[in-house]
Amino acid sequence: METDELLTVLEDAGLSPYQANAYATLLELGTTSASELASASDVPQPRIYDVLRALDEQGYVTVYDQDRLYARANDPQNALTGIKTAIQQYKSAIDEIETRYQEPERRDGNVSLVQRFRTVFDHARDAITDAREHIQLAATPSQFTALQPLLRNAYDRGVHIHLSLYLPENDTPTVEEAEFEGVCTEARHRELSGPFLLLVDRERVCYATPNRLPQEYGVLIDDYTTAYVFHWYYLTRLWEVYEPIYTDRKDNPPYSFVEITECIRAIEPLIEAEQRVTGQITGEYTTTGRECQLTGQFVAVNYTGSQSETEGTSLLKLAAEAQIRFETAETVYTVGGRGAHIEDIAAKRFTIDQVETEASGS
Repeated sequence: METDELLTVLEDAGLSPYQANAYATLLELGTTSASELASASDVPQPRIYDVLRALDEQGYVTVYDQDRLYARANDPQNALTGIKTAIQQYKSAIDEIETRYQEPERRDGNVSLVQRFRTVFDHARDAITDAREHIQLAATPSQFTALQPLLRNAYDRGVHIHLSLYLPENDTPTVEEAEFEGVCTEARHRELSGPFLLLVDRERVCYATPNRLPQEYGVLIDDYTTAYVFHWYYLTRLWEVYEPIYTDRKDNPPYSFVEITECIRAIEPLIEAEQRVTGQITGEYTTTGRECQLTGQFVAVNYTGSQSETEGTSLLKLAAEAQIRFETAETVYTVGGRGAHIEDIAAKRFTIDQVETEASGS
């Protein structure tokens, strides 16, 4: 390292230009008098004494009187403790910056690719906070626990929360049933591992590859059309094929649904049994996009295919077309799910208020 570079580093470490110059010169001369040091360095003679005493106080040199003032450099192992501490602090700061750094996202429209699970998880926290209608979450017990306070707040706001919880077949459950209460609408337990996946209002997606993959990556989506692919993946791979381990739904109304397929499953046998099913539908008119809330009777259902003994198979057949006919005091509406465009209403929520036999007339 050149002398000029050394002086720059010493000044960066907190020495004044005169102190850095005197110290660097003293390292070359060894023990010398103050006046000789002033002559060999760029430090003015009147300033050399103050400079040396300051260096002495900081531990860089030792000054002593021997007919005149002398100075010698201290052992660097002791003298450079301050610099070494500063270097360690810089290293710690660099490590912390690298840890906290979230790489710039590579964007393609409303789709972002990221490299860290932490980035996906942070976005998931924000998405849950903003949820209005529906949350679908596939997570491990530890991930569920970390998000539990936010999920509880969303549940309190009336958001439907479906939880697909991964737990290997022979593992002891680490989440008690009581932990689901007031946190999710329904929970299902799966034994096959999978990605971390969060869908919010069928529009926002936070996806991260399973931890066992050698190279992790994540996908962030804020677009209804693209998010639907993940919605379908969630239903068919992470939800329908597993049995519920918790539900907050009571045996008797009122209760509600955010998926039209679930609503159809619930009301079709009631309608076939000639029972009168009344309630509400919240959504928007497909022609104008204006929000609406209808009150009336669920009178019929229509979907591609037919019901099957296997609910998962039934869902696949319902996917092509699913429609409900809903009668209000004014007219009969055709109702589809969120994103519907050929029906009169694109519904976000279906609420069943009452089920009674037609003969009762009430």
